[in-house]
Amino acid sequence: MKKASLPSLPNPINSNPALDAQHVIYLAGTGGGKTSAVKLMGLVPKGAQAVFFDPYRNYAEQKFQGQMCHSTSSRAMFLKALAQMRRKGAPFKLAYVPRSGATSEELEFFASVVWALGNGNAPALHTIIEELASCAETSGKLKGRAGELLRGGRQFGLVVHSVFQKGQEVPKTVTDQSSTWWVGAMNSTNDAKWVADRRSLLVDEVASLVSAKMNKQRIGKPIAEYILISDGIGNAERGALHCVTGVKKAATSQF
Repeated sequence: MKKASLPSLPNPINSNPALDAQHVIYLAGTGGGKTSAVKLMGLVPKGAQAVFFDPYRNYAEQKFQGQMCHSTSSRAMFLKALAQMRRKGAPFKLAYVPRSGATSEELEFFASVVWALGNGNAPALHTIIEELASCAETSGKLKGRAGELLRGGRQFGLVVHSVFQKGQEVPKTVTDQSSTWWVGAMNSTNDAKWVADRRSLLVDEVASLVSAKMNKQRIGKPIAEYILISDGIGNAERGALHCVTGVKKAATSQF
């Protein structure tokens, strides 16, 4: 079957090098609380303009920080709706649910539309990409507009939030360009070691995190333990997130 051609779209406007790099990674194994962290940690600010690559409908037609996340699987409708919402300048939540699922071609379409609507003088456009590893078929450089969002999006007000399970499976572009990492419970010691090596942590610090799934079985509450890592060595804060209520506490506190 012939692939759908990508639309011819313009480049972003109003380059603003003064804007800070804010790209975020959400990394955890199955049941680790990644999507809950996107919804509840506040790294996507309340009242933000936000657009979602949502192959598994984790956000579509649901409230996100009190605002309905509208959705479409039509490429034409997605392009039209996002352009209109950006022109209005008000907060919005819009999800693209790709008909072909989490594929590299669908991601490239989504990224091309987002890239075209970047504007260094407009409100930041928070761009959430679910299951990135399923779409990015390389562990090297992320090419195309998807890679451009991470490498050049900062100066056009584009903030990328990448969600995935294993750091080894995503392009280095994603990990190298993302200054903030939300790390939940890993699937294996090798996965924990990968994180520890790249963010100057002890392997045991990462390996000891308990998933929301495991805590629900143990204590009856979906508590996702996490480490939030920001720029620089030693800037790591351990915490715990209730994946239903959104309450956050220090890892040693009781819910």
